[in-house]
Amino acid sequence: MTIPAQASPGRHLHAVEDVDWSKHPMSDAAAEQAVLGMMMTSAKAIDEVVDHVAARDFADPRHITLFHTLILMWADNTPSDPTLVARQLDEDDELEHVGGVPYLHTLTEKIPTTTGSPRYHARIVADWAKRRRVREAGLRIVHTSQTLSKPVDEVIDVAQAEIHEATVSQKPGNLQRYADFHDAELDHLEKLMNGEVRRGMSTGLGVLDDLIGGFLPGQLVIPAGRPGMGKSTAGLGFAIAAARRGNPALVFSLEMSRRELTWRLLSAVGGIDLSAFTSGRMTPDQLDKAKRASKEVAGWPLLIDDQSNTVNDIRTAARRFRQQAGSLGVVFVDYLQRMRSTQKHDRRDLEVGRNAADLKTLGQELEATMVVPAQLNRGPESRTDKRPQLSDMRDSGEIEQEADIVILLHREDYYDKEHERAGEADFIVAKHRNGPTDTVTVAAQLHLSRFADFTGPDQGF
Repeated sequence: MTIPAQASPGRHLHAVEDVDWSKHPMSDAAAEQAVLGMMMTSAKAIDEVVDHVAARDFADPRHITLFHTLILMWADNTPSDPTLVARQLDEDDELEHVGGVPYLHTLTEKIPTTTGSPRYHARIVADWAKRRRVREAGLRIVHTSQTLSKPVDEVIDVAQAEIHEATVSQKPGNLQRYADFHDAELDHLEKLMNGEVRRGMSTGLGVLDDLIGGFLPGQLVIPAGRPGMGKSTAGLGFAIAAARRGNPALVFSLEMSRRELTWRLLSAVGGIDLSAFTSGRMTPDQLDKAKRASKEVAGWPLLIDDQSNTVNDIRTAARRFRQQAGSLGVVFVDYLQRMRSTQKHDRRDLEVGRNAADLKTLGQELEATMVVPAQLNRGPESRTDKRPQLSDMRDSGEIEQEADIVILLHREDYYDKEHERAGEADFIVAKHRNGPTDTVTVAAQLHLSRFADFTGPDQGF
């Protein structure tokens, strides 16, 4: 049994197992012709179609060329009737390639008169395109799996990447006239200037938001410090801030177990001394606070993984979540130098740098902020002024290159418990790609597993 080439993919799903896909064209010629015919007779049809298909979704090469031309004419506000389209194709030396003037008129004659809107037929074209991409991805996966020279982890990663590319939601309708959105952008700019909205996703710390404008999708953010300085607390705080505001946050812990992370979460959210969890001696009042905090956190889009320890593991889990949820705010990986590598490197700095680069790429792919703490070397401890510098970052060259934001953590009471600035922490924004760098000071409430603003309604993370 086979599916006719003119059929919609959604009409015969029960018969998919019986189809010989190696011989099937996996396209709907009639739907493609209907879409293009409607586009040449109605500008409104183009408005509907561009939200659902792109040129690459057409199976017929002639239709790819014609769709591309129609979109360019539409964007230039040029009428797209067959005569003008033919003239444009002739100027581009593409008229004969698409079948000449007779074929253009054939397309307008094939417009269905009783069934289906432009959007309906565009969706049919898009559905078949997805099927073709999945099939092509499957063939590439089979080929890769048979390449014995590749490590199995690399084979799995390639397979996951192929499936993600074939199935991830595309946005072919992103082309817009400036006149259609400039009022909204000016309104947003005015609100931004008046402080009514922030540029990016809140860090949970008002003074830090004021400096960097919040986090943006695709950024690699590196909180860095010596062991015990609070880099993991800062990173977890950024994830908490995202999840608390409804932005999905994934937490990958390479150092702490899920139970230890739970203690830190409840300590930070409930305002409970962390020692109450670690000692096992908790008062009834603290237990009530923990229960209330737990109920609050349970309502957030926050997920924890304490088993993944390679970029491949993290990539697999994050891609799967992104496909299911549709969006992702923050991916927190604690911490960079603890990550294992699936490839051999002659030098440790190259290995760490490769992991940083891969995490940066992953963030761009998933449109999520990657928060990855990193450890500093002993450089600050050997100087009179113990404030950290970018050069103190272990294996720093590659990390600094890949990072969009590097925040160096410094506490005077880390070195002198009686210091007059005890309880304060400096967040030194040492690198901010395309933005300002400066130092902001916050309250270090590490006994509560958090940092906080000194003033303001939003007390910290």
